[in-house]
Amino acid sequence: MNVKSIRTGLWVIFGVAICAFFVAPPTASTAYAQEDGADEENNPRAFQLQRFRPTPGPGDYMGLWSTAVSPHLDWSAGFYFNYADTPLQLGTPQAPRQDTMVYQSQFDLTGSLGLFDVVEVGVVVPWTMRQRSRDLGILAPEDGSPISQTALNDLRLSTKYQIPGLDDLPIALAVVGGMSIPTGDSESLTGDGGLGGELVAVGEYVFKHTIRLGANLGFRYRSGERQMRANVLGNEIIWGLAGHSPLFAEDFDILAEVEGAFAVQPSPSHLSGVRRGEVPAEARMGVRWGFHPDWSTTVGAGTGMSDGVGTPNWRIFIGINGKWATGGWWNVDFRSPNFAGEMDPCDPLIREQQQGRLRFDPADCPDPPEDDELTEEDIWAGLDDPDGDTDWEPPPPPPPPEELDHGEDDEGFASLRQGAIVIMEQITFETGSAQIHSDSFEVLDDVATLLHRNQDIRLMRIEGHTDSVGNAEMNLRLSEDRAASVRQYLVDRGIDGSRLTTVGYGEYEPIADNATAEGRARNRRVDFNIMEMAPP
Repeated sequence: MNVKSIRTGLWVIFGVAICAFFVAPPTASTAYAQEDGADEENNPRAFQLQRFRPTPGPGDYMGLWSTAVSPHLDWSAGFYFNYADTPLQLGTPQAPRQDTMVYQSQFDLTGSLGLFDVVEVGVVVPWTMRQRSRDLGILAPEDGSPISQTALNDLRLSTKYQIPGLDDLPIALAVVGGMSIPTGDSESLTGDGGLGGELVAVGEYVFKHTIRLGANLGFRYRSGERQMRANVLGNEIIWGLAGHSPLFAEDFDILAEVEGAFAVQPSPSHLSGVRRGEVPAEARMGVRWGFHPDWSTTVGAGTGMSDGVGTPNWRIFIGINGKWATGGWWNVDFRSPNFAGEMDPCDPLIREQQQGRLRFDPADCPDPPEDDELTEEDIWAGLDDPDGDTDWEPPPPPPPPEELDHGEDDEGFASLRQGAIVIMEQITFETGSAQIHSDSFEVLDDVATLLHRNQDIRLMRIEGHTDSVGNAEMNLRLSEDRAASVRQYLVDRGIDGSRLTTVGYGEYEPIADNATAEGRARNRRVDFNIMEMAPP
C-alpha cells in the first residue's frame, strides 16, 4: 500500500469518526444528565469558565492551533499555568460590575504524538488549582452555596490532520477534531456536565520563511444550555488569529494571538438580541525560548477585549513544551559582532537584498571555480532520492585523528574568511541519511586543521541545509541530523565539542532555485559560521 492510499484511508476514517461523534453527543449528554438526576439545561454552574485552552502540539501557538504536526511517533509533553483576574462579572442594578469570580488559577498538563507525518493526536488534562468567588447568589439565586476552590476540569482529546500536497503553495491547511470528556465539577464552573466537542479549520501562511500567520475557525458543541443573568450560553462559533516570529536573539520567538467565541444558543422568548456576555474575546502575547534542543518555555500575558463570560481583566501564563523556536530576526544574528550568521557573506544577491544591513565587509571572498558544471554524481550525492534508486555504497570509516596533517602551509579545501570557514567543495551525505560520504572526509579534515591552528575560534556553528524535495518537516530533521554528524566528525578529529554548535534549517534557506537539479545540489550544503572569537 503506498503512502497516498494510507493518507486517503486516514482521512476517510478521521471524517467518519468526526461525523459519528457529532451525532452522538446530544444522546450521551442527555443520558448523563438523566443518570445524574440533574437538570443540566438550567444549571448555570455547569459551565467550564476557563477560556485559555492551551493546545498540546509543539508546533502550535499558545491557545490556538497551527497546521504543523510532529513527525511519526515523535511525542511531546508539557504544561501551562495561568492566572486569570476576574473572569466572571455578573452585575445587578445595585452593583453593575460585581466580580462574581474574583480570580481563577489553572494548570494544564499536555501531551501529543505524531502519526504518519500527517496526524497528531493530543490530550490536555486541565485542573483549576484555586479559584475564589464572591456573591454566587447573582449567578444562581436559588443556590448561593460556595463552589469548590479546586477542581478537575473536563478532559480534552484532539486529533489534527494536516492536509498533504500543499508543499508548493505558501499556505498550509489542517483540520482539528476534539472531544471533551465530562471529568470536571459541574457545580463549580469547571465542567460542562456532559460530552462536548469541536471541529476547527486551520489555515497558515508563512511569510519569507520566517513569520507564521495562522487562523482558526470552528464550532464548539457544549453539553446543555445555561442562563447566567441575561446571557444564554451553550454551543459556540470559535475563531482566532495568531502570529509567530523570530525575536532579536537566537532561540527566542515572539507570539501573539487573538481569539474569541460567539454563542449560538437560541434565546428565551423574553430575551432578544446578542448580550455582551455571549461574545468573549481575549488578546495574548508571549515570548518563547528554546532553552534545550528538545524543549522550550513560553511566558506571556493577556487581556480581555470584551465583557464576555470567561474573559478576564488580565491574565499571565507560563508553560513548557517541545521546542518550536526558530531564533534570530530576518536571518541576521544580532549576537555576532561582525557577520550575519545565516548568510553567505560572499553572495552578491544577499548583499543587495540586505542593502547595507550586514555589519561586515567581506573583502577576501574566494573566486568562483572556472568550471561550475556539476556531474550527475554531484547532483545526486546529497539528494533525498525520491525514487530510491541511488547506487552509493556505504563509505569506509574515516581515518583516525593521528593521520591528520595540520601543516601550516597548505589550506587545502577550507580557508578562513571573515566570520566563516569557507569550503571549496560541498559536504555530501548518503541519500536520505546523515551518514557523511567518504568523498567529503578530506574537506572536513581541512576544516579540522583550521580549527586546530586557530584556537582563537571559541565557537563555530555548523549549519545544515537541504533542498525542497520531500516533506518539509522531514527535511528540517534531516538537516539537523547532518549538522550533528559533521560536528561528531570534527570531535573525532580532536576538536573540543564545546567549540561547536549545530542548527538545521531544512529547505527554508535556499541559495539557488530548487526548480533545477543544479539549484537543488547547491542548496544541499553545510555552512561553517564563526560565532565567537577570543578577544585580541
